Amino acid sequence: MPYARYFRPDQKLTLRPVKTDTTSDVIEDLSAFVLQFENNRALLRLPYDNRPGEDYPFQPGMEVELVGEALGLGLRATGTLVTCPQRDQVEIELNPDLQAFQRRLHPRGDVRVGLRYTRGHGTLRTFRNQWEKNVRILTTKSALEKLGHFPRVDLNLGTGGIRFAIRPPVQVADLCMLLIQLTANESPICALAEVVWLAEEENENPSRRTAGLKFINILKSDQQRIEQFLKEQRAVEGQA
Repeated sequence: MPYARYFRPDQKLTLRPVKTDTTSDVIEDLSAFVLQFENNRALLRLPYDNRPGEDYPFQPGMEVELVGEALGLGLRATGTLVTCPQRDQVEIELNPDLQAFQRRLHPRGDVRVGLRYTRGHGTLRTFRNQWEKNVRILTTKSALEKLGHFPRVDLNLGTGGIRFAIRPPVQVADLCMLLIQLTANESPICALAEVVWLAEEENENPSRRTAGLKFINILKSDQQRIEQFLKEQRAVEGQA
């Protein structure tokens, strides 16, 4: 299949490891950039500046899904990871199952919620492991009692990501561990997110820079919580 016709060099794709456990509640979306397509082989570059030992635990034979866009349509294909030529590269053998689909817009809204975050650069594996640990901890009542007060922040929130003013220094592909408390006294949502764009620096407020982040790791159930929260917010605004 002529994949090179649809995916151009430097095009940004979403790389999704396929979960063997079909009941898994985990969503995992990594960013990847096209280096080369040759026949059914794709060579992709990961934007994360991984230090030794911090690379994603890819394994030969791992099933993956690639999602991109061309001509206004979403494109999806599956494949098998062949090798990692370098720490920031993956080579994938694609199946002849390219599908086009209408992209679904993620619900979004300007909201005021509780937010805490920590930021790192080039620490994908560590952040991913910490996210898994945080998700387990947040199911316990004692952990919730220790979290204390969440500062309320005005931001733009969606089921696929978040936009808010972040403290510099910050750069594209930085990773952030987010704790998002939708309403007071509610268990927060933990999400691992990647900075995908940055607004121009503002002289009026050099201590903050608006950033757009895409969720890399989040539970499906937490995405549903965000979607329901946004619906309720729109309903309240409609009554005002």
